[in-house]
Amino acid sequence: MPFWEAQPTLTAVQWLARVSVLYLYLLILTKIMGQREIGRLTLFDFIISIIIGSTVAGALNSSTNGLKGVFITVAALAGFQIILSIASLKFSRFRRVIEEEPIILVQNGKLLGEAMKKTRINLDDLMSLLRQKNYFNLSQVEFAILEPNGKLSVIPKSQNRPVTPSDLNIATNYEGYPVMVIEDGNIIQDNLKRNHLTEQWLRDQLRKNNIRSHTEVFAAMLDTQGRLYFSLKNDASERTAS
Repeated sequence: MPFWEAQPTLTAVQWLARVSVLYLYLLILTKIMGQREIGRLTLFDFIISIIIGSTVAGALNSSTNGLKGVFITVAALAGFQIILSIASLKFSRFRRVIEEEPIILVQNGKLLGEAMKKTRINLDDLMSLLRQKNYFNLSQVEFAILEPNGKLSVIPKSQNRPVTPSDLNIATNYEGYPVMVIEDGNIIQDNLKRNHLTEQWLRDQLRKNNIRSHTEVFAAMLDTQGRLYFSLKNDASERTAS
């Protein structure tokens, strides 16, 4: 009998085939459902994840459970989750129903006891979260907000904020986002094309720095100023192209 049908026993090859098919099926569905950090899962996401895991586990734990029912159940749950996600994007009222809202724990430098009771966070927990943000005294904090993902956002009092170039009226250059052009000895052609550069240009830059081949380079990054930083496979230090 085929491995996807319910039967008393499965051979090792059939078990391997069943595991592989379920893994690929879940991988495809996860891509369709969209990427989301574990900490950003809503209550509905969490419930659906548990049900999907339990459903798939049944097919992997017992050969008497066929895959047809698993495929239909998991697809239905994934579709339900996608519908909920789309609805939460379009309708703010619906989003407030299925997603938690940020809760202010410290306001204008004062602890909000009722908010702490609601979130079941005691003073020790709050101080621990503040220390992780490098604030060791409540007197430094203007606002502390517990985000839906469980992380704490802190707005310090103005006199405790780090000095920035704008505070000192210092002009800064645009930095942008650096891109990787060599990774583990392989040239990333797409990133070169996005920056209107050629492979020959990259090879010339390497030769100027006495690097014979791109295969010697573990990583090379290009910043928005056109500067190339690279690290060789047999050299722990980083260098900037001259």
